[in-house]
Amino acid sequence: MLSKPAIQLIRSLQKKKFRMQHGLFMVEGEKMVKELIRANRSYWSVHRLLASAEWAERNKEACRAAGLKAEIIETGEMRKISALVSPPGVLALVGIPEYAMEAATLKNEALLAFSEISDPGNLGTIIRTADWFGIRHLVCTPGSTDAWSPKVVQASMGAIFRVKLYYMELDQILKQCEKDGRAVYGTYLQGENLFETPLERAPLILFGSESHGLDQALSNRLNGRITIPSYAGMEGGSESLNIASAVAIVSAELARQTKAPIRSES
Repeated sequence: MLSKPAIQLIRSLQKKKFRMQHGLFMVEGEKMVKELIRANRSYWSVHRLLASAEWAERNKEACRAAGLKAEIIETGEMRKISALVSPPGVLALVGIPEYAMEAATLKNEALLAFSEISDPGNLGTIIRTADWFGIRHLVCTPGSTDAWSPKVVQASMGAIFRVKLYYMELDQILKQCEKDGRAVYGTYLQGENLFETPLERAPLILFGSESHGLDQALSNRLNGRITIPSYAGMEGGSESLNIASAVAIVSAELARQTKAPIRSES
């Protein structure tokens, strides 16, 4: 049985203030916890694994192999601590990792950076999309939504355990890219057609906020301004794309130009 202080602590992790205070975030649901168990344990420390008796019995071998032991709790207790509408069969309390951006490692890898991304669902979807296209590093400005919120974690569908996310100002990452001679592209409504622009193999690609786009003042620090062309014609069409959709299209084109596919969607 969970103590009252334990319930209060776990429930508090739905707010950023307490996630930062305790250095913990929540991972809920069978798929997400299985992804966690398979993840690189050098980054992920599981502080508590709370589960139904049925889940614990069914997954005892996987837990044993990962050095984990599930604590059995009742459905009513799970309902009290879960951020989901329907209580899951399992919930883990996980330490928030501290990533250090290693310039040497990143030199040969694509990097996506975001200015003031505010919607948790969008950020989670972006992490999942980056994972699909083999992009392992994302940068968000400090004012962006917290990657460890329950909504971001759930929307990532486990990709958050494979994609590293750093919080820093764009100027900081731009200076590093300028030092390394890395190509930098900015995404704008007005720019060169993405599908007609040769992209270098491991660029930095900048995306603006959902509401204001990318700062025009950054133009003189870019190798190119790129845009996803609209095909709506004279009928007008939507004013812009959702940022998660834009990231998917840009990532797909970057992969098409610079990578060979490892697997096919079935």
